[in-house]
Amino acid sequence: MDTPSDVLVLSEGEAPAIAPAAPPRCPRWSDTLAYIADPDQFCRQNLARHGPIFQTRVFGGTTVFVGSSRAIQMAFNGDGDYTEIGLPPTTMAMFGEYSLFQRPDLHRQRKTALRPGFTGSMLAAYIPHMQRVIAQHLQTWERMSARDAPLPLVPSVEKVSFDVLAPLLLGIPVDQGDAALAGLPIATKTDLKRCYKTFFDGFYGLLKWRSPLTAFGRGYQARENLIEFMRAVIQRRRRAPVEAPTDFLGMMLAQQQDNPKGVFSNDLIENQCLLQLWASHYEVTGLAASWIYQVGQHPEVLQCLRAEQAAVLETSQGLNDITPATLKQLTYLDATIKETLRVLPPSSTATRRLTKSVVLDGVLYEKGWSLIAEPRIAHAMTTHFTHPDQFDPDRFLPDRNEGGPYEFIPFGGGVHACLGAQLATTLMKVLAMHLLHRFDWQCPGKAQFVQFPLKQIKNNYPIQLTIQDVHK
Repeated sequence: MDTPSDVLVLSEGEAPAIAPAAPPRCPRWSDTLAYIADPDQFCRQNLARHGPIFQTRVFGGTTVFVGSSRAIQMAFNGDGDYTEIGLPPTTMAMFGEYSLFQRPDLHRQRKTALRPGFTGSMLAAYIPHMQRVIAQHLQTWERMSARDAPLPLVPSVEKVSFDVLAPLLLGIPVDQGDAALAGLPIATKTDLKRCYKTFFDGFYGLLKWRSPLTAFGRGYQARENLIEFMRAVIQRRRRAPVEAPTDFLGMMLAQQQDNPKGVFSNDLIENQCLLQLWASHYEVTGLAASWIYQVGQHPEVLQCLRAEQAAVLETSQGLNDITPATLKQLTYLDATIKETLRVLPPSSTATRRLTKSVVLDGVLYEKGWSLIAEPRIAHAMTTHFTHPDQFDPDRFLPDRNEGGPYEFIPFGGGVHACLGAQLATTLMKVLAMHLLHRFDWQCPGKAQFVQFPLKQIKNNYPIQLTIQDVHK
């Protein structure tokens, strides 16, 4: 655990020797509505008026937003000592009884067991599949470009993301069409995606009421339908076991077979399949669309990316044989992805509830309050980033090296840091390499964004692709 050394954890009824101050700002009844309407504006306005730590009533009760690095460090690393998960009850219900959040005593053990599916040799083995599916989809993009037809950015990226991820996570070759889903409770990709959307819409329902009249009720029914689907997928996979698993579900089933009384119960596997496909699909789609949008607005960045890629591929075996070593050499590409996540963070990254009162830097955080570590605050602070309103990938290059620990937090931190971060960034890099190889593109005007619960470009935003001369 990496908490600030001078965090003062108070026992029940204990008062510090020097009276601390409360976080600034008076919470308002309208805070939840204001935050949901535009999280960026809510965070920026309060940062300007009150600084990087301030009180709200977002999602009920006192909720303190924190953006300074030391306060974020305190929030991320107090689990089991002075914090616990503090998500709304509707969200916790949608995550399910067997999510990593529900059993803090088993969290580390479960996460350690799941991690091999997203790192190391398994992650490296995913790359050829990523290559193949991306290449198939970009042929469609080329045909649209040849007709001078604008490309709807988010729907096009979403199709790539889903067709890459479903086979890697579940072992279902959905990239080959709906025939791969025949005989399952949800029999088409369209219906599966629709069910996931209903599921996600229920995460922040205002009432934990299982009625089709409420977003939560509809979402919970979608969750049950998705669990039934995952159960059927798992049963199908068990009828055709493989010795060396090549996907996330296969890894879990192999570990369960080796140790039937270990971490991987049937319920945990079903729930993890449900959550991992949902989280990875939404995360990758949002990141890829935002990266294409940002790079398309900065032609000089596009030129630097293409020059770096040309230099790296000259010393490797080319685009058709991308490896983790290839990706590691693309430092400027990595910087553009980080800068995209800094400028357009998709959501807050941690919600904790204080189980004890603590004091840090003269500020009292009271037992029972919630803490939200907000990248929209941390990533906009001039103490963390030079000219934070500018899109400037150079800030993440070694000579500047901005974005230190607890300042750049797109994937959270502490024990609840995003499990699939490496998978998301690897897929983003492989997609970026293929795009840079095939296309130039322009992003006309400013995109409109869906603001909550994840920030994402709206579906109607188009881009114009131009096939590079070598591919015409």
